[in-house]
Amino acid sequence: MKENRLHVRVLLACALAVSFVCFAARPVPKAVTGDYDWRDGKSLALEGRGFPQSTLYSRLPEKWKGVVPDAVWNLSHTSIDVNVRFVTDSDEVVVRWEVPKGYRPHPQITLNGTQGVDVYMRSAGGTWEHRLAGSPDVATGLGELRVPWAPGAECLVYLPMRVSPLAFSIGVKKGCRFDPARPHRLAKPVVHYGTSIVHGGRADRPGLTFTSIMARELDVELVNLGFPGAGRMEPPMADVLAEIDAALYIVDCEWNMTAKMVEERYEPFVRKLKELRPETPILLCGGCTEKTAPRSQEVISRKIFSKLKEEDPAKWANLHYLSGVDQLPKSSDCTTDHCHPNVYGFMYMGPVYARAVRNILGL
Repeated sequence: MKENRLHVRVLLACALAVSFVCFAARPVPKAVTGDYDWRDGKSLALEGRGFPQSTLYSRLPEKWKGVVPDAVWNLSHTSIDVNVRFVTDSDEVVVRWEVPKGYRPHPQITLNGTQGVDVYMRSAGGTWEHRLAGSPDVATGLGELRVPWAPGAECLVYLPMRVSPLAFSIGVKKGCRFDPARPHRLAKPVVHYGTSIVHGGRADRPGLTFTSIMARELDVELVNLGFPGAGRMEPPMADVLAEIDAALYIVDCEWNMTAKMVEERYEPFVRKLKELRPETPILLCGGCTEKTAPRSQEVISRKIFSKLKEEDPAKWANLHYLSGVDQLPKSSDCTTDHCHPNVYGFMYMGPVYARAVRNILGL
């Protein structure tokens, strides 16, 4: 009897192993081309890029190479918060994309969160509802995501966070509409400059970054200028931000800066940005923390903020501050390392930032 039981267990284990191998090795499914009308990414009205002249799915144009720090330039070649919105009467939406082969995801982030796409549908009530996310085959770099659709609904597709696609296209049933989505509430984008936290932190998928949550809640276009480890307020970065005609600039760099950097760079950066775009509001942000006391960098930056406000209240009327203490719940479970928020942290941060932006812009 024991031998029979052992035999059954071995057979079950083998069956599971074979099924896993078959599943892991199966090729990415291919849609029947004749059944769909395809739109290549080159023809789509992509949002979140900031610079129309930049390489298709990346964030900075060639003119900034050699001007901004090398780390910023290299990290700009990702499609974080780049997306496309459209309306279709198809009953299925298909997303195809290609990323570099053999890419190794960050050990604390899912494959969906590094190389995957994410699809949302706007409900009849106007809110965005998550539909489906997908990741590519690591060996081939190819991905295809089929999403059952409610005909006539608005669709929002986020591109990958940590890579820039080599190719990207969207298919709808042949003969179906593919119309532009209605305009955002604001004609100008919100530009968010910062660190790896702004760049997506440890989000499980592209639609769960706090920046994307904020943008959906406010119905605004968001240009993400988060650069992991490299958001340090160098003078040329003020020029980069100011080149975008924005509704609001959010400056959120303290996690990448030492106290000495804040002392040396913060005020000159803010003054330069204000000089270049005197009418555009600026929101300065302390580094997010689950602690009840602000970080040392925030103590310094708050003094600089207060100095500017007192110096000329009229000139600096559109300068605002969001404390890092207010951005996260007071729980160690909201980050992976007491620095980078996880999904729990981002679900809290998104509405916090949305409220701050709403109050500044009167939305």
